[in-house]
Amino acid sequence: MMKKITEAVRNPSILLTTGGLVLLSFASRIVGLLRDRLLTSEFGVGGILDSYFSAFRIPDLIYNFLILGTLSSAFIPVFSKLLHKKDGLEDAQELVDDVFVIVAAVMGSFSVLMFIFAPSLTRIVAQSYGPDKFADTVLLTRVMAFSPLIFSLSSIVTSVLQTYKRFFAAALAPIFYNGGIILGIVFLYPMVGVIGLGYGVVLGALFHFLVQVPALVMTGFPFRFTFGFNWSNLRRLWKLYWPRLLVIDVTTISIFIGTSIASTQADAVTIFTLAFNLNALPLGVLAVSFATAIFPYLSEAYAKDDEDAFRKYLAGTVSRIIFVLIPVMVLMLLFRAQLVRIVYGAGAFDWRATTLTFQTFTIFALSIPFQGLIPLFARALYARHDTITPMVVGIGGMILNGVLSWALIQRFDVLGVAGAFSITIVTICLVYAGVVFRKINHGTINGVFAYSLKVGLVSLIMGLVVQGLKMLVTWLGVNDDTLIMLILIVGGIGSIGMGLYWIVSKKLGLTKVLSIN
Repeated sequence: MMKKITEAVRNPSILLTTGGLVLLSFASRIVGLLRDRLLTSEFGVGGILDSYFSAFRIPDLIYNFLILGTLSSAFIPVFSKLLHKKDGLEDAQELVDDVFVIVAAVMGSFSVLMFIFAPSLTRIVAQSYGPDKFADTVLLTRVMAFSPLIFSLSSIVTSVLQTYKRFFAAALAPIFYNGGIILGIVFLYPMVGVIGLGYGVVLGALFHFLVQVPALVMTGFPFRFTFGFNWSNLRRLWKLYWPRLLVIDVTTISIFIGTSIASTQADAVTIFTLAFNLNALPLGVLAVSFATAIFPYLSEAYAKDDEDAFRKYLAGTVSRIIFVLIPVMVLMLLFRAQLVRIVYGAGAFDWRATTLTFQTFTIFALSIPFQGLIPLFARALYARHDTITPMVVGIGGMILNGVLSWALIQRFDVLGVAGAFSITIVTICLVYAGVVFRKINHGTINGVFAYSLKVGLVSLIMGLVVQGLKMLVTWLGVNDDTLIMLILIVGGIGSIGMGLYWIVSKKLGLTKVLSIN
């Protein structure tokens, strides 16, 4: 028994790894929701919160453009291939050292430039802000400008750990990041004013980096930090990296465009951001965990020319994402008003803000399964060293979202921006699915499509039962004015619905995807 336990810890299965990531991601999201509740309770909508959320956008865009999902997508396949190559440890070591030095220099330069040109850059995401509100946004942007530098170095550590299949320290990092922001809200803001919110973000980024260092040391991977570059390995990395520079993650650019256009209306940035954050809860907890856990396996399978393993990993993960996200989407839509009240409904967050937020959230939530599949499809292409396809698809998505956002906000206000996001996401996901499944096997997509229809039908049955129970609770006159009662109603009825979904799914054999290694 002890041998089995030891082996499981040293060489965890994909599902065991994913399960651990889901738990840690869930903890991170709970801390993130606590962060948002503190913000809305203290500031309400608009005002300081508009400045705070807008200030995130430029640093976040730079980091996502140059590092997140960009560097790692190129770095992990190259680093993995070097590690699995005979006598390749020294080359792998040189690659990490070289990338660390280059990233520090490049991102440090961008941080300085963002600090200097913050007033001009901020105008992009703060189009109609008054003088005081704009000044707060500039101040916060300048402080947050240094968080991408710290995050970039942290992402290299994360990529090394993921290649070694050491996921849990990296999954802890967002919890510590949100912890730093909470310290900024609770302690630094009362002490130094609005700039304390920015200090909290930088502190959280530092926590994000430091919490991963012990796990990196435990891998035994050697660091030298020499300044002599191995240009051969760097050229391989650059070959995969540069096409990815030409495309920004569809979600990231859509949120950036949405924030920019929403900033033309009062309070819209806060409403848009809060609705998206709530929509992102199951994605960060479930879909990203699945995609993160499977990426090294996909990279390894492709490196070994094992197409059967690649196909099994991909189809199995698509099915798992569908199995969890479709019923979650149904439940979130049915409880949309209650969820907004539970998460944000305190202090200065009034009923008008609640109504606008759950209406915007509804539009976001309609595309949740599609949002969850995009990271997986993108990683599947990156694992096959294909960065051109995501580049073309991403540019098309960026144009589509920009046009739709500008057109729909004229008639539907912030709801139109959310609608543009969901339409773009659904379109991009369908394009990705067609490309990916054509590359691996035409027949695979037929099985996934049939599986999706079955999951959708069972989720619909679950939704009808849940709606009936909601109506029964209302008919009985249960008071849902308190936070405790809201949690009990959502948790109780939701648990019954998920229990029914699991029982019916098990009878139909839909749960078998969860047992595939």
